[in-house]
Amino acid sequence: MRPEKVRNRSITEKLGVGGISSSAGIDRTLLDDFAEILWTASSRGEILHFNRHWFSYTGQREDDGLDACERLRLAVHPRDAEATLELWHTGIGTNAPFTFEVRLRRFDGDTRWFRVSVSAIATPRLEGDQLAICIDVDDHKRQGQRFAFLARSGEALAESLDLQTTLERMLAIIVPEFGDWAAIDLFDENGRLKTVAAIHADPAKASLVQRIVGSYNHDPHAEPLIEAELRKNQAIIIPNVTDESIERSASQELIGVIRALAPHSTVTVPLKSRGGTIGSLVAFWAETPRRYSDDDVPLFKELTRRAAVAIENARLYEREREIATEFQRAALPISLPSVPGIRFDGIYVPASDRALLGGDWYDALRLSDGRIVVSIGDVAGSGLSAAVIMASMRQVIRGVAQVYADPVAMLDAADRTLKTEHPDIFVTAFVGVFDPITRTLTYASAGHPPPLVRESSGTVYQLQGGSLPIGLRLRGEEAVSITLPEECLIVFYTDGLIEVERDIIAGQERLQAAVAAPDIASMPNCAETLYKRLLERGSSDDVVILTLRLVPRERTAPEGKSATTKRWTFDTSDAETAHRARHAFVEALRDGGMPAEDTGTAELIFGELLGNVVRYAPGPIDITFDWNDEMPVLHVLDRGPGFTLVPRLPSDLLSERGRGLYIVWSLAEDFNVTERFDGGSHARAVLGNH
Repeated sequence: MRPEKVRNRSITEKLGVGGISSSAGIDRTLLDDFAEILWTASSRGEILHFNRHWFSYTGQREDDGLDACERLRLAVHPRDAEATLELWHTGIGTNAPFTFEVRLRRFDGDTRWFRVSVSAIATPRLEGDQLAICIDVDDHKRQGQRFAFLARSGEALAESLDLQTTLERMLAIIVPEFGDWAAIDLFDENGRLKTVAAIHADPAKASLVQRIVGSYNHDPHAEPLIEAELRKNQAIIIPNVTDESIERSASQELIGVIRALAPHSTVTVPLKSRGGTIGSLVAFWAETPRRYSDDDVPLFKELTRRAAVAIENARLYEREREIATEFQRAALPISLPSVPGIRFDGIYVPASDRALLGGDWYDALRLSDGRIVVSIGDVAGSGLSAAVIMASMRQVIRGVAQVYADPVAMLDAADRTLKTEHPDIFVTAFVGVFDPITRTLTYASAGHPPPLVRESSGTVYQLQGGSLPIGLRLRGEEAVSITLPEECLIVFYTDGLIEVERDIIAGQERLQAAVAAPDIASMPNCAETLYKRLLERGSSDDVVILTLRLVPRERTAPEGKSATTKRWTFDTSDAETAHRARHAFVEALRDGGMPAEDTGTAELIFGELLGNVVRYAPGPIDITFDWNDEMPVLHVLDRGPGFTLVPRLPSDLLSERGRGLYIVWSLAEDFNVTERFDGGSHARAVLGNH
């Protein structure tokens, strides 16, 4: 049985508390015979009389003219006043015994916890209807608070790996229970203590205390002494802060702020992690009339032990995040292709939730034959490892594109790489190959959100088709090919753009509405505009947006060259038109400044490609010579059965079959032939940069 309960029983036995109340009066000095604080009250809750121990504890005088209610109001801790008043009147109204706990201010300004037990009086010797017995439970209460405090601190500090969040949660544990305001100082790279976080219990002083955050708050002459004490792992207690001590230790620029915060007692405890001191926790009593003492040190030391580990872990995570962010940005393209008739815009925004950062990418690669490979993806994971995997996937797709620009082949190569190196990870991705000559987009999706196409009329639709993510893919997928309108906008994105509300369907609808907006296609920074319209408050996940806008092709060329785009369409049986086309092609080469020997090689390539169509795919033929960029490219499109070129000599070296295309492959800077989805073949011969 607890001691206070024994005392309570002895009091109630002597006074007869617990029965029917009596209105008879008595000699009130009977209350003064007990060591506990007692008071009596009417059945309506009006306080009638305090015993002498009330006055000796509170320092109030019986002749000071205060009424009983005013005495109670002055003694109760301001933060407990409203709740105490409500508990008192609610309890009185029940006409049954009740208890509550309250902090009472002592004569020296300190406060202690009391358990107040209220019961009806059943003796004719005592004046009043109710008796309140106050038992000091401060030691027991504070011990419980300490245990609860440490339990909460462990949970709070383990909830986040964000450094600033960890610091703020640590301070929120201390204030207001163990200080009116508190701050955390950490050593910077120069070994100086810098305040990185601070909070105040009074919201009105929150802006004031924030003025010290980010500053060096100690006088430079005092810093070595403070640092030496902290490195000894000794707590520094100043029970009574004086203006002289503030003048002596505070930075001159912040003396006014410190004085306005009015600390009258402070404790400074080192923060140690992995054998070294990383900073300090400083708590202050300012408005609460309490003083720090050696009794407070064990609690603060236990807290700082836990906090230092959490801070160091957050710092390590922060460094990893910074590395991941830099790695992520470095892995993204420095610039997007600049192609007549095409406008690219891309944006990458790191996650606001740092635990989700890393793994999203976008890319646009211009091949030597003029085609553009677009890829976008999202690694399932976060941090540096996700950023590394992201870079690997992007590079595999780029590498395969240079050899064989087929979206399915690129995704399959990435899939095999991922399964070999990271078998437990999967990646969503979309790869498309856009041909500016035919305005066709050939694409494949590996579990990625479908891109949107906006036509000039404002109609918006999704690109259809898709399969399992990289890392889970099955063989046998086929690419999808479509012809794009003369003017349109394509929006590629990762799921961070549409999952901010945890409702993908609603997010997709919002995105589609934003893309359909009349002004969106004309925006030069289309990707950034979409982000701001959909995510005004940011996203907890990484967000990547890449837009590709097609406009009527401008007649521009690199500096020093005249723009050249020549087109010829005729039937292979029309020898005269074919001859004129060949002659016009050669003239275009000469006008562009190509040397005579290279012009001859290019003319031979033209003849071999034309002859191959005459031989194997007679009928309509389209020839385009494109020299709007540094690499002149000859395109030959037929309506034949279609095939894909694998350059090699024919098995019969004396056979003419296949020899012509091999010659072209040998002479051209680059050469490929692909099947057209609407029938026929498309040969591309890169003539070199001359």
